[in-house]
Amino acid sequence: MFDQFYSQANDMLRLAFLEEAFRQHPELKEEFIAFYLKPTAMQLKLTVEDPDDFIFASTDLIIQDLETPDFDELAWHRVVQRHRSPPEESGYEATWEENHLNGVISFHISLLEGYCTQRHFDLAYLYLISLYEACYEVVLTEEQDLLPDLRSILLDLLIDNLQPCMPLFKSIQLSSNQLFTVSTAVLDFFVQHRRQHAGFLRFFEPFLEAIIHTGTEAAIVLDVVESRNAADHLSWLYTELQRKAGGNQAWEKSARRYYKRNRSVASSLLAYYETSNKAEFARIAGELWRNGLFQEEFAQRYFEGMDPGADPALYREVVLYLNRWRFSEVYYRVLMNLMDSEERMSYLETFRWNKSAYVSGLCLERRYPEALRFAEVHCNRWNLQDILEPCLIYQPHKALLILEAKIEELLGEVRDRDFYQRVAWVLLFASDIPEIREDASALIVRLYRKYSRLRAFRSELRNAGLMDG
Repeated sequence: MFDQFYSQANDMLRLAFLEEAFRQHPELKEEFIAFYLKPTAMQLKLTVEDPDDFIFASTDLIIQDLETPDFDELAWHRVVQRHRSPPEESGYEATWEENHLNGVISFHISLLEGYCTQRHFDLAYLYLISLYEACYEVVLTEEQDLLPDLRSILLDLLIDNLQPCMPLFKSIQLSSNQLFTVSTAVLDFFVQHRRQHAGFLRFFEPFLEAIIHTGTEAAIVLDVVESRNAADHLSWLYTELQRKAGGNQAWEKSARRYYKRNRSVASSLLAYYETSNKAEFARIAGELWRNGLFQEEFAQRYFEGMDPGADPALYREVVLYLNRWRFSEVYYRVLMNLMDSEERMSYLETFRWNKSAYVSGLCLERRYPEALRFAEVHCNRWNLQDILEPCLIYQPHKALLILEAKIEELLGEVRDRDFYQRVAWVLLFASDIPEIREDASALIVRLYRKYSRLRAFRSELRNAGLMDG
């Protein structure tokens, strides 16, 4: 009965029924998307018969080049180096070794680019696997190995040399079968040979993402990833595939699954919730923070993006963390609203080692006599500017007297252009404060005339624009 009516119905009637079904059963929309994006049967289109043979043979050739530096050239440079004074042979040889390895990697990347220009894209990605394997597996002799962490250095050199190739990768347009072949080759090599090495697939994430331009292409790679149970090892790529194949809803679902594993996924999820759902932003931030994940990277983002009332305990922890690493008037003023006076003073005592921060805190607490006494005692040629600027802001007249006395004292002892420059900058700072502008200008003129024999000092005053040439 159904077949008869369905075959007799025109396209408009079928479409009307489909739209009504979507309205009554919204979950069918996701099923339709999945059906639409479901890859058709793919076929491997390999240029070589056995990809593993190609990978291993290429890896051996690259390793051979990495292990065979031109020692005649190194010996000549050693002769030259011994005639220099003082000799720094070991450091020079390590630099020479790194330059040699970089040259080898650069040469083999040019071969990879050649495969791309010849449109042998499967060979390009097989050769990329070989490059990674060679950098990971190479072992140099004791005489050759002059670098502290050879594997890390080689992989960093490989990544650096590949960055200029990214526009080439992004310009590649693959057929469905070619895309299936490339992603299958990478994932199968991982499954068969690198299952215990998660870094392998993380290395390939940007190079696979670069060749995916449409939702249909994303669905092809997504199918390969899921069929190999590799999503956990490709968390960033997996979420991006979901975004391209299924839209924001599919991406959000996958990002919530992987945000604790990958910093880029966490960053994207935070950015998404920062504008769309502040409560969820605070919840995700709390999960990451209390698990000790990405604190250094995201602390400032939490400070700027969180509603303090959403999670007061977390907000306080974040501000304390930020202020510990870089004392700031902005952070401290926030803490003044989160702590009582006694607690703040106990907290401020932990900054006694950071003298300029301690003085700034005392000034913010309006404990000006203590701040001025501490600055006067601890001010020296190195911290002159940092320790006195807070005092000049809040107690300009008294601070200028301390500044004048310290400059006079130190100019009698110190002959150093860097110190003169610091003096010039703090005098410039003082001359911009309205309450003491005239007094600061008079002090500058007096110092310029009194220390006429200190040409470098007078030069720095002119360079700062405090005196005419």
